[in-house]
Amino acid sequence: MTTPGLHKVRAKSLRKHVLLMLSSALLLAPSRAAAQSWTWTQESVDVYAKFTSLAVDQEGNIHIAYAADGGSALKYAFRAAASSQWFTMVLDKQLQDFSTYITLDPRGDPQICYTPRELKYARWDGKKWIIQQIAAGTGSIEYNCTLAVGADNTPHVIWYHTRSADGSNYLHLKHATLVDGVWMAKTVDFNGEDGKWNSIVLDASGNPHLTYSVFPLGELKYASLHGGEWKVQLAAVPTGRASAGMGNCLVLNSQNQPEMSFYESSIGFDSGSSGSLKFARPKGEGWAVETVDVVFQRGSWVGFRSSLVLDKHGFPHISYEDAGSLKHAYWDGTKWHKQVVAPRAEEPYLYSSMAIDKNDVLYISYRDPTDGSLKVAIGRNTAEDKGTVDTTAVQQDRQPN
Repeated sequence: MTTPGLHKVRAKSLRKHVLLMLSSALLLAPSRAAAQSWTWTQESVDVYAKFTSLAVDQEGNIHIAYAADGGSALKYAFRAAASSQWFTMVLDKQLQDFSTYITLDPRGDPQICYTPRELKYARWDGKKWIIQQIAAGTGSIEYNCTLAVGADNTPHVIWYHTRSADGSNYLHLKHATLVDGVWMAKTVDFNGEDGKWNSIVLDASGNPHLTYSVFPLGELKYASLHGGEWKVQLAAVPTGRASAGMGNCLVLNSQNQPEMSFYESSIGFDSGSSGSLKFARPKGEGWAVETVDVVFQRGSWVGFRSSLVLDKHGFPHISYEDAGSLKHAYWDGTKWHKQVVAPRAEEPYLYSSMAIDKNDVLYISYRDPTDGSLKVAIGRNTAEDKGTVDTTAVQQDRQPN
């Protein structure tokens, strides 16, 4: 005869077994997220802008660096999260036409690199702006620079070094980090004309990861620094007579793996060229490359600008330009969606940049194609929860379109 005490033990054991089964089922089940549908609003910031770069801090404050006054001055714009008012200030002036890039240090303070035929670096120390030149006396520096700051507050910057001090062509990508108050610079890759388009991020250990173009060969490379040595991989090669790697942007996902956006375009900048926006991520020993959208680029390097961010589900969002229009592409766990954020008009280049905040609100700074002013587009996921998407799908193999 079974005793009442044994019934209680068996019942308790059964409940524990059922709970374990339910827990295991929940762990194995795909995680779900609300379906995505993005709507956009626009804010006016300033009357003129080129080469915008935008960052959002943990409190939702917006920071923008941009070329102003016909491209002769570096300006900084700021809007607090709880405010609708923009504040702008001139940081540097009497400059030649240049590109900008802004990032935030661990405290949320802005740091900027910019390239007015030299490499300059501006940072807010909590009380004032400090501006200095990096690699002074080494020659001419143009096109893109990008910047990242580690958890230990150490900045890393990469740039395209066009000419040596004697005026001869150099045309290589360089990397520098600040060590004991001194910028230590080294060349990353000595292949010809590498790094005109470049992007840098740091992992949790402070190691830099880069993507950069090798323009004559039409290639995109990925490099990471460990133990003082650069490990370089070929991430994308051109198809046919196309050129890959322009306008590249790099992020690290939650598994610390690189993901990147870039353009592949047929050669012929003077008359404009057709091509495609691409997305790449590691797959086995190589890279899986997808076509996100077919685009048309007008004849200048400045039209090749893409920004890649990941939302809290790990889904990629890309802002990019298509013959004078500003677009947003996003992966919903099943397929890519594309939408126009700003339609094409008179201005051919929008100099755009995107960031995402902790609530998955998207921000894109850009030059308004109608009048050349600085605008910010703000995108919010306004979809009602009419269905769900599988957030594990972003980790699954996807075949190129």
